[in-house]
Amino acid sequence: MQRTNYTGSLAFLWKALLGYAAYYIFFPLWLPSLLNKWRGVKIGNARKVYIAPNVLIDTIYPEAVTIEDEVYLTRGVKVIAHFNPTNPIAELTGINSEVNPVKIGFGTFVGVNAIILPGVELGRMCIVGAGAVVTKSAPDYSILGGNPATVIGDVRKLKKN
Repeated sequence: MQRTNYTGSLAFLWKALLGYAAYYIFFPLWLPSLLNKWRGVKIGNARKVYIAPNVLIDTIYPEAVTIEDEVYLTRGVKVIAHFNPTNPIAELTGINSEVNPVKIGFGTFVGVNAIILPGVELGRMCIVGAGAVVTKSAPDYSILGGNPATVIGDVRKLKKN
C-alpha cells in the first residue's frame, strides 16, 4: 500500500474526532461502541459490546477491525490493524503501509492494557490476560497471556463443579 498523508482528509478528521470521543466517554456504557461503529469499526450490535474508556482502536484504518457481540475490552486495550513505517524505514525496506485485519470473536474478554497487533484473529470466548501482547491468532476458548502472548489454557476448563 502506498504511503499517504491522511491529516488533510475530512474523512480522517471525522474518524479522529469520533475516536477521541470514544476514547474518553464512559457513559452511557454502549456509547463508545456506537462511536467506534460510526468511525468504521465493524460492530454488529453496539449495545452488545463493551468498550471501556482509554481503549484505542486503530486510528487510521478502523474499518479493518471487526468486533463481534458480547466482547469486553477493558481499560487501556490497544487494537492495531496497520503498520505505517517512517519514510526512512520504508525506503530502506521497501515496505510501505500494510493493513492486516483484526477480528475479535464472540464473547471474548480482553484484559487491561493488552495489545492486539495486525492480522490477529481471536476465536470465540477467548480470554486475553492483562498486559498481553497478542501477535498471533488464537482458536476458540483460548486463554492467552504474556509477551508475546501464548495460549496458556482453555476457558472450558475453568468451569466450577
